[in-house]
Amino acid sequence: MQPDPRARAGWQRPPEPPVTFWWFLVPLLTCGLGTAPMVLAGAIKLRSQTHLILAGVYFVAFFGNCAGSAVTSDGSDSAAAILLSMVSMVLWVVGTFHVGFLQQRVRAEFLSRNPQPQPHPPAYGRATPRPRLSHYPPPRPDWNRTPAVDPALAKAQWRAARREEARRVQAEQPSVASELMIGRPDLPGREYDDGGLVDVNHVPAEWLARALRIERPLADRIAEARDLHNGFTSADELLVYCDGLTPEKLAQFRDRLVFTPR
Repeated sequence: MQPDPRARAGWQRPPEPPVTFWWFLVPLLTCGLGTAPMVLAGAIKLRSQTHLILAGVYFVAFFGNCAGSAVTSDGSDSAAAILLSMVSMVLWVVGTFHVGFLQQRVRAEFLSRNPQPQPHPPAYGRATPRPRLSHYPPPRPDWNRTPAVDPALAKAQWRAARREEARRVQAEQPSVASELMIGRPDLPGREYDDGGLVDVNHVPAEWLARALRIERPLADRIAEARDLHNGFTSADELLVYCDGLTPEKLAQFRDRLVFTPR
């Protein structure tokens, strides 16, 4: 049997409750002939000595009734025939109610030992409002009409807003910023969109050139000056220590720079 592909690794399907709703039909439809086997099955399921003894009583009554019917088949003893009829009715009626009781006990005992998993309520309900995002991605443009704002401009403005939010997180909650890997496009597994920030003090030269869209030699000079001065504290220091970086060039990516202490 192939494993269920929808199941998580290490997860096991909970045991299914026994299907016992049909048990009482066995003695009912067999006129009591199936009472003893069903009581025995219930006694084994419940591990009950009392019901095991009662199952033995039913078996004795059943075989005794069969033997008595064979002896009095000629109808010579009417009192014995009446007694055998009463035993048959007990096996039929009382046995049906007894088996019906056992089927309820077996199911209840299973559920008490194996509680079924309950569906979890949603993380956010009416009592707990869903937290609002500070910045939402721009909606998908409708190409059938002329948009009021150019989609590319809207996306750039949205990323600028994300950078401002990421800067606030870095300034107010440095540990959270480190966990979110703000300004580290070189690290794998990032989930937080910081709008394209670049941590000049830690990002390798290759990623400086790629993220800031600058020439590789300039990125190498920035990395060398950073290592020489043990990191920068502001964008103005780049103009002082990095040869070939002009104010006009710096203005193109100044708003994407962050400086985390080394």
